[in-house]
Amino acid sequence: MTKPVRPLAFLLAILFVAGPSWLLPAGETALNDGLEAFRRSEFSVAMDHFQTAILDAVDLDTEATAYFWLAKSAMARGHLEEAEKNLEYYLQNFLDHRFIPEARYQQGRLLFLQDDFESAIQLLERFIETHPDSPFVANAVYWSGEALFNLGRLEEARRLFQRVLRDFSTSFRVEAARYRISVIELTFREQELLQLLRWSHEEYLRAVDEFQRREAAYQDALNSYRLRLQDAADGDFREEIIRLNTEIRTLQETLRSRDAEIRRLEEQLSDD
Repeated sequence: MTKPVRPLAFLLAILFVAGPSWLLPAGETALNDGLEAFRRSEFSVAMDHFQTAILDAVDLDTEATAYFWLAKSAMARGHLEEAEKNLEYYLQNFLDHRFIPEARYQQGRLLFLQDDFESAIQLLERFIETHPDSPFVANAVYWSGEALFNLGRLEEARRLFQRVLRDFSTSFRVEAARYRISVIELTFREQELLQLLRWSHEEYLRAVDEFQRREAAYQDALNSYRLRLQDAADGDFREEIIRLNTEIRTLQETLRSRDAEIRRLEEQLSDD
């Protein structure tokens, strides 16, 4: 006859079949729930779980991990001050924890999100120097480029984006870097075009001013010649009349040529 299962043995059997989560401390269970919510992009729910994990943690690793992911969840939600507070606490109190390198990278990215671009560049450069083998180096280079781009230092930014393409060809930042390079090169072309148009306009104005000045001088000369012709007698000044008429025709041709040149410049400026 089969003996009845004792209550304690029965309970242990249920716990064994149900899985190890039943045996985990409350803090670790909350941490795992938070990580699962983070993977589903449910950042508000994840933050609640991580805060519970901190309160219920029975070991430093669980507490440190919860603080790190709490900071990342706050960043994902756009709660930058809260993210900064938790990230700084993590970096100051868990110096040997496994997520310290990524936390330093995230600190640089957080400064970028706070529009502190100069500080972000400095922190990301220090991260790259300190952790050259980190999988986040490509991201750090990219965000340094973005910070430079926002500061208007386009040539420096382009060099960093080109570095992403050259040194981190498998990074998911490659397409974004390639796009940024295109934007920068387009910006350079626009600046060159504006400079050319500005130069053309200034040259045009100088040319028109010079033409008008010369035209006025030629017109004064024509008037002077006409007055002299009126005072000249046919017999006494025939040679003078011939010479003056020749000069008048030359001046008139010059004026027509100047007028044509002015129209050409105006049309060119209009087309530009």
